[in-house]
Amino acid sequence: MAEKPASKGFWAPIRGLARHSAIYAISTALQKLPGLLLLPIYTSFDYLPSYDDYADVVMLYTFGAFMGYVFTYGMDSAMMRYFFLGKADRKTVFSTTMVFLLFSSGLTALLMTLGAPQLAELLLGSSAKTELIYLITAILFFDALGNLAYLVLRAEEKAGLFTVFKGLKFFMEMGFNVWFLVFWHLQTPGIFYAGLAASALNLLMLVPIILKYFKLRPDLRLWREMLLFALPLLPNGIAFTTTEMMDRFLVKYLLNADALAVYGASYKFGSALLLLVMAFRNAWQPFFLKTADRPDAQQLYARVMSYFVTGAALIVLIGTLFLEDLLTLTLFGYGPLLKPAYWAGIGIIPVILLSYVFYGMYVILTPGFYIRKKSQYMILFTGSAGLSNVIANFILLPWLQSFWGAAWATLISYVAMALSIYWVGQRLYPIQLEWARLAKVFSLLGAVMLIYYSADPDFGVRLTMAVMILVTMAIWILTPAERKMVLRRVGL
Repeated sequence: MAEKPASKGFWAPIRGLARHSAIYAISTALQKLPGLLLLPIYTSFDYLPSYDDYADVVMLYTFGAFMGYVFTYGMDSAMMRYFFLGKADRKTVFSTTMVFLLFSSGLTALLMTLGAPQLAELLLGSSAKTELIYLITAILFFDALGNLAYLVLRAEEKAGLFTVFKGLKFFMEMGFNVWFLVFWHLQTPGIFYAGLAASALNLLMLVPIILKYFKLRPDLRLWREMLLFALPLLPNGIAFTTTEMMDRFLVKYLLNADALAVYGASYKFGSALLLLVMAFRNAWQPFFLKTADRPDAQQLYARVMSYFVTGAALIVLIGTLFLEDLLTLTLFGYGPLLKPAYWAGIGIIPVILLSYVFYGMYVILTPGFYIRKKSQYMILFTGSAGLSNVIANFILLPWLQSFWGAAWATLISYVAMALSIYWVGQRLYPIQLEWARLAKVFSLLGAVMLIYYSADPDFGVRLTMAVMILVTMAIWILTPAERKMVLRRVGL
């Protein structure tokens, strides 16, 4: 495959994007790892005595993901856009966002607090669990404010400092969880007390960054302009969260809480690729906003797509072949990472991993809608995915009578999201993707997953397949120049 000609300086920004993505991957992993590393505790009946207890955790964090978009209503994306492409200085942009977000988040938190008994009854089946609603509300409030400081660090490309703060929050959350669950035996409330303590302390640590940019002179005109950009992103965010989270609600109500607990535990491992997509997205948005004026910008974005899909596919393939071994392996006499009562859901993990390849493709196809200030179109793509997810779940869950229906619905919805943004985006801001290379990657993905599910190969065969995958990617998918570059990077 011939490599497309590249303008001077073509590779430098890609290397910078890869470097920042790698750093953000560490911070994003630290942000999400507690939920994975604590699964031996969460799935142990010694600390959460029943499936229902863990199902409550899954439901509340699912609800929190929905409400996170309501708390910020797209102003975080608006702030990033106006940091780079707006006319106002950055302090004015930040201060305007902070003042109005503080007011709106406080109002939202107040309404949630007043309606807490009703929310507990609706989500958890009992108003006696109102305390959990109070806790998730406080977590959402502190996280909404702290997120603005993290956006500043992203805009300034201070990925290292970003990672330090995320790391501190990680260790606090891990420590508080162990303390409240293992030593104090607080069960489900202990998880949310741990989350609240970590979020509040993390916000306090971010105060110096907030004060550096904050001035008590918000710009009302700028706020109106930002709001016009942000509000179309609110339904977009809710629609995306519907795609990402609605299956949890539907598994519980169309099947039962036990199925939700098993599905939710396995889904966490399937969402490992989501962590990397989120890390990439943290670096991607500043990257494409800075490179938008380059004459070769579309070619640059197409090459990024090829590299992302190739790397993500490798993760999916290796995860497909070896995750079950990892999750069921007894470590140092402390038992497996996932308790045996939850092993029934392990088979869905490759399907969830594959879903996030398509989500990453969607992320890479977003630049035109930011650059052309067409954020109102975003709801079309997330809306199509959300609608596909709900319809597929309503069909597949009763038909299969298993949480497998939710896993396939997730894949269907992310494929719909990627296809719809590509179809519209090519008319607004065309990116000529390297389809021949992408076709090879997906052919390899399909072949390996078909063998895995149909033949159930033993460990030796899977190890051989992993080696063959690496060789095939190097010879069949990478160009000679790219192989040479990879070998030089690894010191060969």
